[in-house]
Amino acid sequence: MKFRATLLLLLLFTTGAVAQDDLLNSALKRFNRDSSNVGYRPHPAWNPTGPADPYRLPWFDALLARPLKIPSFTREMLWRYRMWMLGDSSNFPRPLLAQVRPLAGLIFNSGRNLGYNIGRYGFDYTPETAKEQPLLHAIERLYRERSQDLGNLIVYPLPTQHWTDREQEFARLIAPLPEDLQRSIARIVTAIAEAASWRNRSLARISSAQFAHIFSSTTLEESQCDAHTFDQIVYDAAVAFDGHSASWGATMLAQAVEKEFDLLRRYAGAKYAFDIPTPLGRLLLRDGDNNAHYAQDCALLIDLGGDDVYYGAVAATSPTLPVSVCIDVDGDDRYINEHAGIPSQGAGVLGIALLADLQGNDSYSSRTFSQGCGRFGVGVLYDTEGDDRYASLGFSQGAGLYGIGVLFDRSGDDAYHTVYYAQGYGFSKGLGLLADARGNDKYIADDTDLIHTGDETPLHNESDAQGFGSGRRADHTDGHDMSGGIGILTDLEGDDEYSAGVFAQASGYWYGMGVLHDAAGNDKYRGVFFNLGAAAHYAIGVLLEDGGDDESDLVMTLGFGTAHDCSAAFYIDAGGNDRYTMSRGDERACSFGSALNSSFALFANIRGDDSYAPVGNAFGYATMRRGGEWREYAPSTGLFFDIGGKDTYKHTRAADNSEWIQTESPGQHGYGVDAPAGMIRFEQE
Repeated sequence: MKFRATLLLLLLFTTGAVAQDDLLNSALKRFNRDSSNVGYRPHPAWNPTGPADPYRLPWFDALLARPLKIPSFTREMLWRYRMWMLGDSSNFPRPLLAQVRPLAGLIFNSGRNLGYNIGRYGFDYTPETAKEQPLLHAIERLYRERSQDLGNLIVYPLPTQHWTDREQEFARLIAPLPEDLQRSIARIVTAIAEAASWRNRSLARISSAQFAHIFSSTTLEESQCDAHTFDQIVYDAAVAFDGHSASWGATMLAQAVEKEFDLLRRYAGAKYAFDIPTPLGRLLLRDGDNNAHYAQDCALLIDLGGDDVYYGAVAATSPTLPVSVCIDVDGDDRYINEHAGIPSQGAGVLGIALLADLQGNDSYSSRTFSQGCGRFGVGVLYDTEGDDRYASLGFSQGAGLYGIGVLFDRSGDDAYHTVYYAQGYGFSKGLGLLADARGNDKYIADDTDLIHTGDETPLHNESDAQGFGSGRRADHTDGHDMSGGIGILTDLEGDDEYSAGVFAQASGYWYGMGVLHDAAGNDKYRGVFFNLGAAAHYAIGVLLEDGGDDESDLVMTLGFGTAHDCSAAFYIDAGGNDRYTMSRGDERACSFGSALNSSFALFANIRGDDSYAPVGNAFGYATMRRGGEWREYAPSTGLFFDIGGKDTYKHTRAADNSEWIQTESPGQHGYGVDAPAGMIRFEQE
């Protein structure tokens, strides 16, 4: 449990071996506050946003009421992901957990974070196969379980697939394959059938008309986000959707598929191939040549190598394709989808999809609903190695909307480019995870081509990316609130760059939670408005920077641990010589531990010689426009801590080795300190 012990030390933030003063506890005592009364605890009579809607994350209200639990809760959540990202089974507390493969671990933990009580004590799954002719029997089972035979039925009106005895033809196509390869593919086929059954359970209360409406619409979330329109069909279907079944089916599928990777790698470059129709979709095996694929109807596509090109809806579900899996074993591959609104590249839209590329420098380009997108389903993109390029417009690169979307890149210097709703984006009842284990990476939510501006400023795009959780706010319109989901971006190693417009980089909105975690490296950040650990309107944002000499620019305002309107925000940097700027801010700006209107905000930098150049209100600032009971039960508390190092401040309020307190009306608590030593002890979850 070495890694967990390290995490606990980071939570304590000790700066030496001797006992240290708890600076956080001392600060709160000045205002007669502690963990039990510093958060948002609404009085029932207020009814400011109505009762909890059916989309509320089960733990959300408790965290907002006791925000000092949020850092440890977030660390624990990230630790569970990290265990499987690094694949070190010595960290696993139970033997059965050690059996869980990395990709399955990321999926089932995402389900648990959404409140789905699955896989708590670990699990294993290896599909059973027949002793003889395992692949043929697996295919026969697909037909038999769906009440179809292998006789004269014409699946495709093509001469090459018009067979009078398909069982005999299937046997002929499969015969050249070595037995271990047959058995491996048979296990994957069986796992796909099992996943399809769980997918069907997840949609049992969703009608075919609802299904068609959801699948064909490309603007549901964009129009719903700030209640510009109301879609009753989506609202009802989201309540009816069984996320337990979808996430469990995807978990079992990933567990079975990932077990076959080592064997499939042994056949890299081999000349085996077949094309077999089934009731669940085509089973397509391609050799190690440089192939071009148009694979929109494949339940399973395995390519054994070569520099391949995949066009259109690869590894994407559809009304006739409940589960879709694509495995590319080797080669520098290109995945291209230029069709707007057509899911692709690991997109589970009312289904379960998995794209795994096991080797090579690959490029992925698409429009929307792609590259690890779950929308009323689960979508996964897993790239194990290579310097890769990801480009999309939006709803991609780890996006979950009433479902789970995961993009996991295990190694390489990668570049991620998008515009909006991506790179760790979670909408209602959804979780989006972008997890990158190693390499020097670039994360760009394009803020130059202004095609997605919002209400905050017409000069920048609204990104909603890089660790952003959001829901449907309707208190100002029709009242059909839809609490937000979870968006997570976690990068474990490398010198990385992050750039985005408005609402990004650990930002939350309307009962959503956004998390950005960078574990190591000298990193650069650029955000505009509600960025870098920010939250607005009953939300949570947490940015954790665990080390390195970092440079961060908040272009306009509201970031570096700033919360507004009954929210909580944290920015915690655990080491390095860091530089913070605000290149275009003005005197109205708020940053560095600023709490606005019944919120809690905390900025902490531990160790290092740091420089700060903000404008406006900063360094432990609080303001409150509400009176009466709100000041007691929902105060504004803004805290700033810099512990250790020789620091410089281009601001009149703060200075090295000094302390300052905001003295205004009751319910507004602002405090800052630059201390040579000390610690911050957060409440343990």
